[in-house]
Amino acid sequence: MRHMKMFVTLVILALTTQSFAQIIHHQLYVNLSIANQSIVVTDSVTIPFEMIEDKNSLVFSLNQHLNATSLDGSAVIKKLQNSNNSLYNNYLVEFTHHGNSDLIIPIKYAGVITGEIAGGAAEYARGFSETSGMISDSGAYLAGSTFWIPAFNVPLLTYNLTVTLRSDWNVVSQGDRTVNEVSGNYRVVTYQCDSPTEEIYLISAGWTGYEQKSGDILVQAFLRTPDQELAKKYLDATSGYLSMYVDLVGPYPYHKFALVENFWETGYGMPSFTLLGEKVIRFPFILYTSYPHELLHNWWGNSVYVDYTKGNWCEGITAYMADHLMKEQTGQGADYRRTTLQKFADYVNPENDFPVTEFRSRNNAAEEAIGYGKVLMFNHMLRKKLGDNNFVKAYQSFYNDNIFQMASFDDIRNSFQPFSETDLKQMFDQWLKRKGAPALNLSNVSVKPHGVGYELSFSLSQTQTEDIFEVDVPVAVYLEDKVEIMVVNLNQRSNIYTLRFSSEPVKIEIDPQFDVFRRLDKAEVPPALSQIFGSIDAMIILPKGSPFKEDYSQLADTWKQTQEAQGKSLLVVWDDELETIPTHTSAWVLGFENKFAGAFDVQKKYATALDSVQSGMIKKLSSDGSLVYAIPNPEDGAYAIGFVGTHVQRAIPGLTRLLPHYGKYSFLGFEGERPNNVLKGNFPALNSPLFYSIPYNGKYLKTSAIIKPEKALIE
Repeated sequence: MRHMKMFVTLVILALTTQSFAQIIHHQLYVNLSIANQSIVVTDSVTIPFEMIEDKNSLVFSLNQHLNATSLDGSAVIKKLQNSNNSLYNNYLVEFTHHGNSDLIIPIKYAGVITGEIAGGAAEYARGFSETSGMISDSGAYLAGSTFWIPAFNVPLLTYNLTVTLRSDWNVVSQGDRTVNEVSGNYRVVTYQCDSPTEEIYLISAGWTGYEQKSGDILVQAFLRTPDQELAKKYLDATSGYLSMYVDLVGPYPYHKFALVENFWETGYGMPSFTLLGEKVIRFPFILYTSYPHELLHNWWGNSVYVDYTKGNWCEGITAYMADHLMKEQTGQGADYRRTTLQKFADYVNPENDFPVTEFRSRNNAAEEAIGYGKVLMFNHMLRKKLGDNNFVKAYQSFYNDNIFQMASFDDIRNSFQPFSETDLKQMFDQWLKRKGAPALNLSNVSVKPHGVGYELSFSLSQTQTEDIFEVDVPVAVYLEDKVEIMVVNLNQRSNIYTLRFSSEPVKIEIDPQFDVFRRLDKAEVPPALSQIFGSIDAMIILPKGSPFKEDYSQLADTWKQTQEAQGKSLLVVWDDELETIPTHTSAWVLGFENKFAGAFDVQKKYATALDSVQSGMIKKLSSDGSLVYAIPNPEDGAYAIGFVGTHVQRAIPGLTRLLPHYGKYSFLGFEGERPNNVLKGNFPALNSPLFYSIPYNGKYLKTSAIIKPEKALIE
């Protein structure tokens, strides 16, 4: 994900009051003392003449632990009254400026920055911890959220940064490293950033550095523990992804890209580098999931910037061209889109829904389902409407026209319009400015002879309570030896469609590859942990007779806080307080000793869905490991029941932390105290309302036809 937490508020304020053309330049000289957790900074700030033409003062914000003074008589700097913000103080700069030139103000400030890495319920809900900024013996992290440089009310800036620090540490920032010299006990590092950027990062630690060239691009890896093999994997992967995205989007906007190992678990994408945690960086799947996502942010969000006042467009298109594309290249695009739609169905409800244009950053699963998922699906529908070639050309045009500028969904529409035969405003407004999603229903399917062939009729309806959407809906009709896919337009509450074929239609399926953004019916998707985590009101049932009841109680308390941080509730009860599992709600059942654990006879219920290896693993873990299931509530399939049981007491804290990140699965197995995931999968979805097998004289014909995955956006 692109890093844009607390700093986004400042950016939004700037965008509402200043012209995008106004760019401040900082000439920074920093003495970084790790031992004292402090910095001393001299900053020569160049203010564009346009900002001061009719003024004699400006205001900037600076970290509350840093005290600023002017270095000459060109300006007087005064601290204003407390800003009511615990992060920064506001300063007034008074000056007398004559002539038509820019104003240069030398400022000095110093202090200690000892922020902490937060990990409360809200951060737990987001899936990461964060800090506004800190200098510690583990590493230094200074960003826009730290307010470690004077933050004037403009969205973009340029800078030169020279840092003096201990010789065994180094520095990473945006732009190009032009100096990296050691003299005695000190190292001097200089970065030059001539491209407009939103904030200045100063990241520092005792890394081992690796690098290689990819064409004209310098590819780097900074690892906290020397590891030539790991570095080589990332350097080679970076070169491959750079080549792919240059072909897909346009020229890479910087001269370097660096993989930087962080001192806490993060997945941040900054201009020209990414900051990944030491555990994250060593997961083998990260190279094919999070890593291309962070690299692609150099095009979307970190060179074409986001006008947050009109909504955050960059996370959705980055997820589409990275996460979705990686799956699409292996034939799993439809599965990825189904999971995306499932997250929206599980986590978004009338109380927390909002239009895409109000999305700023991800703070919980519902915001992710809208800002990432809905925008991803919107881009997929744009692609289906315009075709792959026009879709790619339109985004290349958008990139070329808006590089190093603020951009919005309006700018995307303007770039797409020349490649469309229809006016796209209605489509953009419908999906981006409205809440909600269509819910589709198939009914009244019938077939009758027609000439030498057959005529298939069916009704398609929108069942959501909101107003109707205009939707282009794919319809798959299976014949004996082939499947034909056509698109019908649904722009009313219900419509009847008639299609003709030369042979008997065997079955019909609506939106079989999940190409449409819509609210899934529960029967369309496998039961999943996310259905319970996403419930507004749920219950967690503790095992009174378990030897681990205190550990399970701690799990329940943590999840309860997490749910409440997202505006949800989780009622905690003991199993001896209930006669039956609740009917019209989702619930967690904890512990093999729980009186309701017997409801999860999944090996019998889903016997045909589990292979021999899975069944054997479930049997083994039932006696010595940890098992997790999600199944439909037996009395009401609109809700789900989850089970978490373990024979390893010390595994419970790990399960507490890990399970919210496995939300898309129906069943999971873990071994050991860590715990290590050794089993995962999904039970089949049953009785989809968008699928119908057509009977002929009481019998059903067979078909050998299957739908093949479509070609990826780029191979």
